[in-house]
Amino acid sequence: MDQVRTDILREQVRAFTMYKHVDQKIKPVSTTFPEEAHVRRTIPRDPLLSLVLLPIRPPDFTPTARLTEERMQELNVNQDGFLWPEEEKLFKHVLMLNEATLPYDEKDCGTFSQEYFSDYIMPVVSHTPWEYKNIPIPPGI
Repeated sequence: MDQVRTDILREQVRAFTMYKHVDQKIKPVSTTFPEEAHVRRTIPRDPLLSLVLLPIRPPDFTPTARLTEERMQELNVNQDGFLWPEEEKLFKHVLMLNEATLPYDEKDCGTFSQEYFSDYIMPVVSHTPWEYKNIPIPPGI
């Protein structure tokens, strides 16, 4: 019975990863962070100047190509009934104005603009191989 259980476990446990030699592995090393690897954050212009003015009475939600009725229902806006109806309309209106920023598929995902953030550099330390020294054997043996 134990042999059968061991065989079943051996069949279930598999690692679908490629073997990496030790010189190809990247491990964290506690050292000082180099200055050239720091992320630079810049704001080229005032972001408040480009904001769209919101209407006092927001329109009802109209589905678009990206923000469909089904996707809006998946978001569960105001499921607890905490917002007033006008606040719910305003929230949906703001989502509709910014629908290009919502990724629904992998192809919709993007990266931060280089205007605002520099590229992230991961500093690594090169591997120095080590080996065991031969055990000295006296010539008399």
